[in-house]
Amino acid sequence: MRVNRSLTVLVATLGLTISALAQDRPRFELFGGYSFESIVPCGTSCREQGITFPPTDFNGWNASVTGYVYKSIGVTADFSGHYAGQIIYDPVVGSHRYSYLFGPTYSYRADLESVFVHALFGEISEGSSQLSNLDYTKFAWRLGCGLDLNVSHRIAIRAFQLDYERARIPSFDSTPGTAQAVNGLRYSGGVVFKF
Repeated sequence: MRVNRSLTVLVATLGLTISALAQDRPRFELFGGYSFESIVPCGTSCREQGITFPPTDFNGWNASVTGYVYKSIGVTADFSGHYAGQIIYDPVVGSHRYSYLFGPTYSYRADLESVFVHALFGEISEGSSQLSNLDYTKFAWRLGCGLDLNVSHRIAIRAFQLDYERARIPSFDSTPGTAQAVNGLRYSGGVVFKF
């Protein structure tokens, strides 16, 4: 009787251990890769005045770290740098944009892939080598989603991360202190390391 009880406890313990190992989820994910950003420079205030500019395209990099605090719920720190050789609406040569954003992430993880959504809040900085009123640092937010394809237990390929961006930046007209809403889209792809 005592042997049966011990055997039952041993089998139940092994079953729970195997189940826990099968559900082993990474606690941290580190992402790095290429990023493309398209910004509509003048936003809604220009449209209201009948002015239209084509979007400015930036190439650059994106890096993030996500720490999972409870199952599939995590916190992400996202950093990126984007560069454009020419801004169409002035033209201005040598513009760059940097972003530093943080926020919650939810990830659905399967054996072959992971799908995630996030909301990020922080700052966007833009600067130019030729136009001083293009230099600013302003609050911005991004809503996005993405798909990671698992290569192994610890490595995945980020097939895509798509983010919608919104910020209020200084107006490029002569009125000091005015701001305009600017929209942007960002694509990122690269490698994810899981720890």
